[in-house]
Amino acid sequence: MSKVGRNDLCPCGSGNKYKKCCLGKESSAMESILRLVTTEEAAAHESLTAEPAMTQAAPVPASRPEGKLTLAKVRKMVTRDLKWEHPAHEQLGLELIESMRYDYDKELIVEGLVLWNGYSRQMKPAVKKTGSFCAAIEYLLSEQYGFLITQVDLSKKYDVTTATISRKVKEIFNYVEEYGLGGDDMEMDDLGNSGSPKEKEQLLLYKAMEATSSKRRVQLAQAALEIYPNSPDAYLILAEESENEQDARELLKAGMAAGERELGELFFVQNKGYFWGLHESRPYIRVCKSYAESCWFGGNAEEAAQTLEYILELNPDDNTGARYLLAASYLYSNKLAEAQKLMGNKDDMAAAYAYDRMVLEYKKNGITSQLKMLYRVARNVNKHVPDYLLGLKRLPHNLPDYVGMGDANEAIEYVIIHSRLWASVPDLLKWMLKQ
Repeated sequence: MSKVGRNDLCPCGSGNKYKKCCLGKESSAMESILRLVTTEEAAAHESLTAEPAMTQAAPVPASRPEGKLTLAKVRKMVTRDLKWEHPAHEQLGLELIESMRYDYDKELIVEGLVLWNGYSRQMKPAVKKTGSFCAAIEYLLSEQYGFLITQVDLSKKYDVTTATISRKVKEIFNYVEEYGLGGDDMEMDDLGNSGSPKEKEQLLLYKAMEATSSKRRVQLAQAALEIYPNSPDAYLILAEESENEQDARELLKAGMAAGERELGELFFVQNKGYFWGLHESRPYIRVCKSYAESCWFGGNAEEAAQTLEYILELNPDDNTGARYLLAASYLYSNKLAEAQKLMGNKDDMAAAYAYDRMVLEYKKNGITSQLKMLYRVARNVNKHVPDYLLGLKRLPHNLPDYVGMGDANEAIEYVIIHSRLWASVPDLLKWMLKQ
């Protein structure tokens, strides 16, 4: 699933732009469950078909396809297809069917059953009052689909207190955040015996990219490596979730080695210069780029530059923007001739080059009329950079997901990545402050 841009249509179907609709609401239980409770999970169970969920009040199509999902099939799924840790958990699944059968579409009931099955197998809860768990599952699913059922409504339906429902909702929600819909055991069961190790690795990596929990992403990446050790993207995920920069760098180096093993020496000889154009070599480019960034932020500009140069040899078209960090590395190390040659393309009007040309001029000649002209040009390219560079606007903690030419996100990305370079020229910053 690709991320939604601020100016894209909102995926909720409102017709409004994402920034005017659901942006900023991702912390709700609805959004997290929406990511994890999918028809793909339900489809993993034999003979179940995915259809949009609906309440009984919603219009029902006049004709239904043969082999439609029936209550008998849903009950059969509970008693035969799903594995249970305790008979009480299975019995609660049957009760969940009965409690939801009149108000919800059967496909939605299946999602509730899959959620309960995964939660009960992983957490092994003691079931003292079935209504509390049924109410919590119904509340989470109704939140997902926007049925606006309150915990007060459910407390009357199931004869439990709202405090109990709230507590169970939190427990199940925390489980989904940490383990995903079905838990680790079900995750591996879903992989089955079909498909190659590479295909299984890709499925696990896809789930890892969709996971909202750091622990869950790590679990899935580690599982992918167990199945397919030569996975650069799995190492990349582990590095992203590492709390120690040195550990992250070692993981990225391991990811580069994994990519080299996966592709083989002959691949590098035959496809040098076209790496980004080939799907199978993109993970290797990604992990190399991340390693270079880690070296740069860790204070090793020389190692960063060597890795970035290598990336440009493999992919001269530079779809990943390696040249911009390479220019900063050259300037930081006072390799001015190399920086000037790299930034020779005057048609490249990215903010990175525009402001780095100022650093190049300053390091070569000091404060000059040419520097003033370059500053005017840079401000025309992106007027937001000076505000962030000089501390007039506060930088966010993370890089933006989307960057547009000349916008504030481009400025944020530039300042965060090039801050080490500008910290090395404090007098130039003082000069900019006076302009």
